[in-house]
Amino acid sequence: MLRILYLSLFFLVSCANPKKLHRMMDNLPEATAKECADRFPIKETIETITVADSALLHQYEIEFNYMASLIDSLLSANCDTVHIEKIKEVIKKIPCKPETKIIIKTQENTAKSKVILDSCQKVSSLLSEKLSNCDIKVNELTTKCDKYKGQRDWLFWLIIALLIWIFRKQIALLFKLF
Repeated sequence: MLRILYLSLFFLVSCANPKKLHRMMDNLPEATAKECADRFPIKETIETITVADSALLHQYEIEFNYMASLIDSLLSANCDTVHIEKIKEVIKKIPCKPETKIIIKTQENTAKSKVILDSCQKVSSLLSEKLSNCDIKVNELTTKCDKYKGQRDWLFWLIIALLIWIFRKQIALLFKLF
């Protein structure tokens, strides 16, 4: 008898309801943080976008063409090599395509996304349950409607038959005239 009492007491004490879990999480914040980090890691994504400045690039091309024509004119003028070397150094300093790199770094909290997914699944299950209930109601209403249509048709033909019976003499007279 004591064993049963001990086992039942053990099971009652060992149950973890949300209130107990919250108290345990308040008492052990480091363990809670570690567990949350393990279960719901932060997803980090880095995107790089390259934007080219076409107006500046066009200006560089114009300047490069001007310097190329300048070099050609100097080379054809038979200058000494010192000036040619200086011009070549200036051309080497012209920067290449002007680009702007935009780096976008996003950090996603997976715990929030998990909560949202769970709530969406609950709502979708509730909606599917309501939809199935509505389908059942629609089927019941269509069977009732079919039943009432049958009664309506039967009553219509009964009224037609009664009208023919009431006006039989007038109808017979009409047929005799033609």
